[in-house]
Amino acid sequence: MRNWEIGKRTKGRFDRWLRDYPRATPIGVFLFALTLVGASAWSVELALERTRRAANVVRTSEIVGALERQVAANTAYFQATSALLLSAQTVSPDFFRQFIDRLRLDYDLTGVVGLGWAEAVDRRDIPAFTDEMTQRGHANFRIFPEPRASDQTVYVITMIEPRTVGNVELVGFNMRSDIRRAGAIDRALRTQAMAATDPVQLMVDRDRPGRGGFIVFLPVTAPDNDEVFRGFVYSAIRTSDFIHSAVKPALFDTGRIEIFDTTPEGEELIFSAGEEGALGRPLEQRLAVFDQQWVVRFHPLGQHTLFPLTLVVLIGGISFALLLLAYILLAQRRNEDLLALINAQAEREAERAAFVRELNHRVKNSLSNVTSIIALTKRNAKDMDSFATDLMERVRALAASHSLLDGAQWGPTDLKALVEAQLASHDHAHGRILAEGPNVLISPNDALSIGLALHELLTNATRYGALSTDEGEVSLHWEVVGSETVSVSWEERGGPPVSEPAKRGFGLNLIERALAHELGRPIRIEFPQAGLRCQFAIPLRKPKSFRLRSKEPVVS
Repeated sequence: MRNWEIGKRTKGRFDRWLRDYPRATPIGVFLFALTLVGASAWSVELALERTRRAANVVRTSEIVGALERQVAANTAYFQATSALLLSAQTVSPDFFRQFIDRLRLDYDLTGVVGLGWAEAVDRRDIPAFTDEMTQRGHANFRIFPEPRASDQTVYVITMIEPRTVGNVELVGFNMRSDIRRAGAIDRALRTQAMAATDPVQLMVDRDRPGRGGFIVFLPVTAPDNDEVFRGFVYSAIRTSDFIHSAVKPALFDTGRIEIFDTTPEGEELIFSAGEEGALGRPLEQRLAVFDQQWVVRFHPLGQHTLFPLTLVVLIGGISFALLLLAYILLAQRRNEDLLALINAQAEREAERAAFVRELNHRVKNSLSNVTSIIALTKRNAKDMDSFATDLMERVRALAASHSLLDGAQWGPTDLKALVEAQLASHDHAHGRILAEGPNVLISPNDALSIGLALHELLTNATRYGALSTDEGEVSLHWEVVGSETVSVSWEERGGPPVSEPAKRGFGLNLIERALAHELGRPIRIEFPQAGLRCQFAIPLRKPKSFRLRSKEPVVS
């Protein structure tokens, strides 16, 4: 029950916001929803990016692990070859070939272009060594390049497998002929362990520049004296083949792999393969290849577009935000419709009450007018017939004015139409009443009083004045004076002589009192012998829409 009350209060507060801030509330909720969607998409994108980064770290580790396994396999083969040469005083080339064949060099050691024996030869023994190699079947044997004067010991290739044309030509090659080979040999002698050169151009690839490699030296001592070096088991490895044989081909499709060898001069690029184009931030790992330090840099493919899951979150979130906006707008429209319905109902109730007040007011006024007419008619009536006749005519005059006001919706009424309506009840005097004036608007209350006054003037002229004879005429003229007043003039002529009556009847009382009170201006009535004259002024009214009374009028 408590949660239900909280929900009702929250809904009420939200509805008030919609009413008080009809534009800001939907936009604010929509922007808030978009902010949540953006934050969610960013979180998903960040999580997926971390997942992708972790996958790339795994790929980099897989590359390093594959290289380390390849190095371990090569190391085992080299040590087996070293053990062979260490266990026997002499190893013939044929026995060495059989041993290498059993190692399946081409199958298991892809990238190794040559596995051989570099024998240590004292500089003083070079002539005898040359004769010995010639006797072994190496015609025209020579050591190349020529040993330097400072080299006391020369390490010369005497056996090499496989016996390809390029490898056979290397028999007699001086391994200390360049600084990088000599440096690796010195490290191997100093550490009595396996040592590898920095990147070098392999002799077997001397006619194909750009195909770099490195050479691994494993020192071999005499069987009976560890301090006497007999030579080195060496292996010439082509770098690109070595790496391609170790790394799975599928990894090259996931980015770009670059491998650097750490040399005294700095990092030297020894391998680069994989995808080109837009690449992401590289990942780097180091590994030991024999006694060298390699740096593996893996450049994953660049991610220039959003992840599919991020797109799903964005599209779904934006769709939800739009649906939420639509719902809020519909709720706002519902509130506006309900508010409009309530306001319309209140307006109808107010109009109904106003209509009732207006009806009461007009009924009271009409009854008051009729009551006054009855009372004054009775006071001046000579008998019942004259009372009934006069009363009927005056009520008809009042009804004619009412009909005219109904047509004008009880708004400002045309004076000319009012005059014509009153003259219509005295058609027997047609042609002898001259009415002229412009179309001007007067108020409804003024119209009622003026209508009754015109009726009384016409009745008086018909009974006693100009219209009581066949030659008499009446002139009714009105004109606009200034900007807010209409001057009306009634003049009779051609009738019997006129004199001022000793006693005022109903008509004169109505004109001099009721009409003057309604117009707020004095009425001038004159009785020259030629005929009665009456003049009065009416205030002009501007056209405007009909308005109901807001409250009951105060009756004094």
